[in-house]
Amino acid sequence: MGLIFFLSSFHKLQASPVGWQDFFIRKTIHFLEYLILFLLFYRGFRNTTKISKIKMVGYSFLLSLVYAISDEYHQTFVSGRTGKLFDVGVDSAGSLFGVILIIKLKPYLPSRLIRLLGKLKII
Repeated sequence: MGLIFFLSSFHKLQASPVGWQDFFIRKTIHFLEYLILFLLFYRGFRNTTKISKIKMVGYSFLLSLVYAISDEYHQTFVSGRTGKLFDVGVDSAGSLFGVILIIKLKPYLPSRLIRLLGKLKII
């Protein structure tokens, strides 16, 4: 969350001089940031509470969504930046992919990846 806040404090980060590439790279990074944030929240709940898996997933998604909204609000105070509802949607899509990963895709992941994620106490 600190890294997201820090990066949101810059005037404008440009990933590529080509407009559509810059857009695609920045939105992909938004997606991945919030996928990782969701997985970290889920890991925190999984390793510290005894609540059900569905509640862990729900709380992790909700916290990720609230942080996405607060981050866009934070950007309204940064010179040259604006808070965009579209970015909240991209961020939420990353978190939603985390939900799908935990609930639906886990049985289809390669066993090596599941072992690695298990060792990291993520899944």
